[in-house]
Amino acid sequence: MNEMSEERLTLVLADLAGYTRTVQNLDALASAEFLERYYAICAEEIGSRGGRIVKWLGDACLAVFPVDRTTDAVSSVEAVEARCDRELDKQLGASVHVATVAAGMIGPEGARGYDVIGSGVNHLFLMRRGRVEFRISEPVYRQLDDERRSAWHKDKPPASYVHRSGNAPARRTTR
Repeated sequence: MNEMSEERLTLVLADLAGYTRTVQNLDALASAEFLERYYAICAEEIGSRGGRIVKWLGDACLAVFPVDRTTDAVSSVEAVEARCDRELDKQLGASVHVATVAAGMIGPEGARGYDVIGSGVNHLFLMRRGRVEFRISEPVYRQLDDERRSAWHKDKPPASYVHRSGNAPARRTTR
């Protein structure tokens, strides 16, 4: 039974830089504890701004916001980024994109869950491509006010905007 519908949503992908190196010498329970702290940060900052966690992919978080809360999505990533730097001593890489996706319940009986599917999700992942920076797409950039836009500069491909370091939490180049 198909329980999905087309929705225009703001999509967020965030993951920790250097996660594999961080946990390679930890036992499984210590790795899980580290992820639990990261998951709590994401859930608090995204949830408090009207977003919904779709799923965890190891150290990556896929979340959605209503399209009218795009600036809240950007703010949530900025907050997660600052807390990861401060509380976990880790850098965050993230991308935010607005797209029409199939959203809803999917999966076999007994394992159904909420998900988002479509080329917009693929674009979100392409924007990340392992970079340790915060990127937004053109549709997200257009929703920011002039003051917030000044913190971004255009980059490609795919066309996206990279946060200028002046308004972002300090990023460390080595860990």
